[in-house]
Amino acid sequence: MPSKKANRSSLPWDPFKEGRKPTRRYHHISLFSGAGGTDIGLEYAGFKTVFSNDIEEDAVETYLHNNPEARTHATCGDITKLKLPKIKDDIDLLTAGFPCQPFSNAGSRKGTADPRGKLYVRVMEIVKRYKPNVVMLENVRGITTSKHAGKPVIQIIMTHLKKLGYLTSFKLLDASDHRVGQRRLRLIIVGTRMKSHFIF
Repeated sequence: MPSKKANRSSLPWDPFKEGRKPTRRYHHISLFSGAGGTDIGLEYAGFKTVFSNDIEEDAVETYLHNNPEARTHATCGDITKLKLPKIKDDIDLLTAGFPCQPFSNAGSRKGTADPRGKLYVRVMEIVKRYKPNVVMLENVRGITTSKHAGKPVIQIIMTHLKKLGYLTSFKLLDASDHRVGQRRLRLIIVGTRMKSHFIF
């Protein structure tokens, strides 16, 4: 049986409490960043965010409050109208939690009839521009049953990624299975330019 000390050291927030930060070896682009929860986790996993964006001013303000260094890369604005920066570094990972309201069971479920439901198209354009080694997309499980022009939206997204040279995998994950104190189901899509599919 593990000791109490071992249990405490395995808590997911310990790195934050202790202030440990690994060497940031990988470059990351963050779309629909919100308040930066995903980006903080990636920072502690060794990623350096070189560009982030969200349309909500309050979210970006919170992002900057918690990470003042982000002023060099955090932007606020409509990603469909924003001028994308020139980035000299190769991009290892692009993440995008594009709006879930059009697909959520708690919403109107208008899908791609809602303009926000088509923002994955802009994500694909940005993927094409920067050619990250890995793409990670996140949305609610409702996207698995949403369709556009008779085709499942998830199939359309994965076809886009395939045309851009990515092998794709997806899985419905529950945050409570990963030491988060909330049952929160999210669909994660991972596309990789490596020679094999990502294994969850």
